[in-house]
Formats: sequence, C-alpha cells, structure tokens
Amino acid sequence: MDEPALLSRIARAASLLVATDFDGTISDIATDPDKAHARNDALDALSRLTRAPGVHVAVVSGRTMESLHERTGALASIYRVAEHGAFIEGPDGGTIGGTHPGRAAGRSALWDFVEANHARVPGMRFERKSVGAAVHVREVEPAMREAAAEVLDAFRKAAVAAGFEIIEGRQVVEARDPGATKQTALAQLLARLPPRTLVVYAGDDTTDEGAIALARQRDGVGIYVASAERPTPNVGADLVLPGPRAWAELLARIADARAAITARSGP
Repeated sequence: MDEPALLSRIARAASLLVATDFDGTISDIATDPDKAHARNDALDALSRLTRAPGVHVAVVSGRTMESLHERTGALASIYRVAEHGAFIEGPDGGTIGGTHPGRAAGRSALWDFVEANHARVPGMRFERKSVGAAVHVREVEPAMREAAAEVLDAFRKAAVAAGFEIIEGRQVVEARDPGATKQTALAQLLARLPPRTLVVYAGDDTTDEGAIALARQRDGVGIYVASAERPTPNVGADLVLPGPRAWAELLARIADARAAITARSGP
C-alpha cells in the first residue's frame, strides 16, 4: 500500500485506531533507556489525533506503566498498554484488561538473578518489571561482549526454568509471561471499539510483529519502523519507514487527513 492510498482509507474511516510502539517508533533509540523520550513532533501529531472525532489512540510498549506514563503524560485520553500487554489502561486511566500472570515466585527468582549479576559486566543494565525482567546490553563495550553473552545465557535458562518466554529484542533480552503480548492487547482494544474500526499499528521490533500481523489480518494497516539494527521486518508490512522521524511525519499527515474530513463534514 502506498501512502496516498493509506491516507485515503484513514480519511474515510468512521472509526480509526492509531496504535504505536514507543521506543524506536515515537522515540529515538537512546543508549540509556531511562533517557529515551517521545519526539515532540510525534506527540504533537498524536495529541491532534486524540481530539479528532472518531479517532482512538494507543501507545503499546514493553515499558512499565509507570515509565509509560512518565513519557506520554502530555497525551490525554489515550489507551496505554504496558509490559507487552500485561497491563492495559483506558482513556480515563482505569484498568480495562491485560494479563496478570501468577508467576510471583519465578519473577522473584529472576530478580534475585539480577541482584547477583548486576556488576559482572560494565554497561549491562537490568530492568525489573511487574511480570518479568529485561537485560539491556546496548552500553556494553565490545571487549565485554563475551562476558555479557555468558550472563545472557544464564538469564535465558533461569527465565525458561521459571516458565517465562524469552524475547530477543534490539540490544535487549527480556523474560515475559507467554500470555502477555502486544498482539493480544491490540485484539482487546479492538474488541472495545466499534465494529469495522480501521486499525493502524506501527512498531520497530520483534515484539511488534504479532501486532503488525494482526492489524493486517483485521483489514488494517501494519507499519514497520526500520533501523540500522533491524532494517527489514520479519513479518509482512504495508509500509516500511526509515525511522521514528518518518513515522512522526506520517502521523502529522494522518492528523491532517482527519482534520480535513472533519472540516468538510462540519456546518
């Protein structure tokens, strides 16, 4: 699908869901994940969409809900999906769904692993999550990559033994509950919206591929935001964009298309 055809469909849709990943999609990738922030142009476009009639906006992330709120607080009345679908909040801030896995013992074991290994490899970052844990290696120097690989292997084994699923992301290995996925979260959102809602989903990593595929299965639009680390998707996509800036620019054009149709239908 080319962009003019996409914008035409978006302009005509009676109900539209624009769902986007955060890191690497509306945020440029940061060496330190704690320093990643949404692009102002992306926030501006999403904010315009939240005010457009018939439009619903969702930010779908692997981050914790607290982290997601910190980075999307400028957006009112949106759906927020945290920890790959484990937690879902509605536009009013209330909990509307998600998967809350009962693996507290396994999670504690992973956290213990984190505590025991956090200083072994300089630059390696461990992230505690409500339903799992993640190991980031973007800041690990080349000379320490072998040591980092050993820690990651041990982390994977500990996670699998505790019943978690392993996700190999961009410079991160994450342990999550198998039931918590962006794809299942997107399906839950669509179930709450009017029938035949047109869904547009954009993401940049392995964890987004199921949601991109689901959007296309529902006769929607799947957009892959490429990077030097992952230049091509492992799933079919309607559009492949060269990075977060290109997605922010397309979001602005989507907002323009909705504004134009609203103006034409006004008094």
